[in-house]
Amino acid sequence: PSMSISLGPWSSQPGAGRLLCSGMDFCPAQMQLRRCQGQQELLGHVVATATVPNGDWTPQLLVPLETPPQRGVRYTCLVEHISLEHPLSRHW
Repeated sequence: PSMSISLGPWSSQPGAGRLLCSGMDFCPAQMQLRRCQGQQELLGHVVATATVPNGDWTPQLLVPLETPPQRGVRYTCLVEHISLEHPLSRHW
């Protein structure tokens, strides 16, 4: 599996962005993607799609952070998958 964390303009608030955690290129399709603000796990809506845009038929999992990120706060995305010995993590 691979993963990323990025800031995008996907927000209903003008001028505000939100973080998007993405898990890609994993098989079998069972994967867990979590996100944390500091030491606290953030719970929210998970969107799963059947394929990635390049058409290779691998699953993709996206987890948006609904509130704009705050300055000075560390955000972390964690991916857990059966093929990994330890979770992958990326920080913002």
